[in-house]
Amino acid sequence: MTIEKFAEQFRLRIARDECGDKIIRGKRGHLYFAGSELCLMVIDGTPAIRSHWESLGGKLWQGDISPNAHCRRVQDIKIESIPLQNALAAIKMVRARQKRVLSTDALEASRERMLKARESLSGTRSPAPKTLLEVQPVRK
Repeated sequence: MTIEKFAEQFRLRIARDECGDKIIRGKRGHLYFAGSELCLMVIDGTPAIRSHWESLGGKLWQGDISPNAHCRRVQDIKIESIPLQNALAAIKMVRARQKRVLSTDALEASRERMLKARESLSGTRSPAPKTLLEVQPVRK
């Protein structure tokens, strides 16, 4: 499986890291594909219980817990060859956000709001209600 197919299947966004490799970012870490194998990496993440990471399957490497520049305890995690049946758990562990899927009603309401916004920008403005000065005069 490729990262594009994986991202499409689970409604995730693909980004590029500093090396230019395609990754799926999360708040805690990121997912990537090495060949056709799903991998996970967390750099300077909060320490977690080893069994939580082991539940994903694959080859686990867990770094030592050490303080960072702000004196908070951090740890590095790397898991290679995560089975695809554990993909949802891996997505949750790195805290990646899935894209929203709108219902037909919500999509239609969004389109209507966009049309109103475009109309307001085109120069044809709807008649404004009474201004605050007309409603409440300023008393001195």
